[in-house]
Formats: sequence, structure tokens, C-alpha cells
Amino acid sequence: MAHYVVGDIHGCLQPLQNLLAKVEFNPRYDQLWAVGDLIGRGPEAQATLEFLADLGPAFQTVLGNHDLHALAVLCELRRPNPKDNTADLLHSTSRDFWVEWLRKQPLLLADATQSLLITHAGILPQWSVDEAAGHAQEVELVLRSNNFVQFLEQMYGNHPVLWHEDLTGVERWRFIVNVFTRMRYLEKQSLALDLTEKSPPAELPASSALMPWFAAWPQSHWRIVFGHWASLMGHSSRSDVIALDTGCVWGESLTLLDVESNKKISVPGWQR
Repeated sequence: MAHYVVGDIHGCLQPLQNLLAKVEFNPRYDQLWAVGDLIGRGPEAQATLEFLADLGPAFQTVLGNHDLHALAVLCELRRPNPKDNTADLLHSTSRDFWVEWLRKQPLLLADATQSLLITHAGILPQWSVDEAAGHAQEVELVLRSNNFVQFLEQMYGNHPVLWHEDLTGVERWRFIVNVFTRMRYLEKQSLALDLTEKSPPAELPASSALMPWFAAWPQSHWRIVFGHWASLMGHSSRSDVIALDTGCVWGESLTLLDVESNKKISVPGWQR
């Protein structure tokens, strides 16, 4: 039995199938986990979701920012962006099924036997692993509740930027969502979220007040696997923090991690 984690797929079904064929993935024996952003920007949103859902218990995923946005679009809370290529989902007879399927996915996956944590964007350095799991569950419960549409309406926004345990309600949930699905940089002094800068760390000036979130993450026995940050091209400069978004949807590559060997395997991405 092999265990793999795949980077941001973004509706690029053919590269995904090529990658799984390369490692001879067999859903009868193997496990595939994903770091989120299953759809959005790429060419085949519905076909990609159908392929992944058909893997049944051999597949698990966390939600990415594009997945949550797709939920809001499917619930008619946001206008569809033609660049997201999600019109097939919006007009599908299976639309309600995909709403239910997406909103039941978690924000954090953990495998203690492999010391493995999977999230789309990262984990706030102030949180312990147990605290992160608890905060993820708070939002997961809201998404799975009858009030999920009201939450999606208020999910968007960059504030608050600082974590306080006494945050409540929508502001608390929005902060948690932004950490798990949108975070790249933190301010060095305050550890406030900066959700605007997208450049790789090497391109920031030495005087920058920002640092990548994982620069403040303490060393531990856990391996954090994340996506979201394509401009890193899989490089975090840390062996315990593994970046898997290698720009598949931008024509670069799609990458997965063999959990047991800790090796990455890639195939060419979507050629527009």
C-alpha cells in the first residue's frame, strides 16, 4: 500500500491522471490525499471532481480557497468568474451533490502514524497542532451545518489580521479560513496576516517587514504538507515543511509526495 499527497490540481484532470499512472496508483490498495484547490482556473472542473469522488475511500482532501469560492458560486452568493472554468458545475444537474460533497471536506488532515499534517495554505505558528485541529473543526462544523450559506456570505475579507482566542463568530471563523486557505506571509513583529503579497521570499527586499509563515513555525516531528503558493515552486527550504503547488495550472508541473519515501514525483502541467 502506498500513500501519496498531491499538490494543487485546479481542474487539470489529464496531468492528474498522468501523475497517478506514473506511480501506478491503485485505489484498491493506495491512498491519495490532496492539499486542496481541486478546481478553479483549469479546464475540467466537474470531470476532475467526478474522478476524485469515484476513488471513494482511497481519496481524501482538504479545502482550498478556490474550492470554498466554488461553493459560494454554486450557492449563487458570488458571480462565476469565466477564468475559473466552473460553468459546467454551475449548470450541472449534479450541482446540489457537489455543494454537499465540498462542504463536508475538512480544512486539516492529520495522520499521526506518519507524523503528517495536510492543509491548503499552512498553519498559524502560534497554534499547537492540537489547537490547529480544534480551530479547523470549528469551521468544518459551520460548513456542515444548516447555516453554511450564511457563513459563506460573510466569509470574504482580510480582517481580522491578528489572532486572539477571544475572537468570536464570523470574525473568528473568517480568520481561521484565511489561515488554512489563503495565508502566505506574516508580519515579522506582530505575526499579523498579510494576504496581499504573493511573491516568493527571495524576491522580497531585505528590509521587508514580512516573512513566510513557515519561517516562524517551530521545528517538530510533524511534516506539514501544503499547497497554495505556486511561486515557491515546491521550495520551502525546510525538510519538515513541504510545498506541493508547482504551478500545474500555469503550465509548470503537477507534483505529489510519496509519504513513505518522502520523495516528490512530477509530471508536466496543463498546456494551454
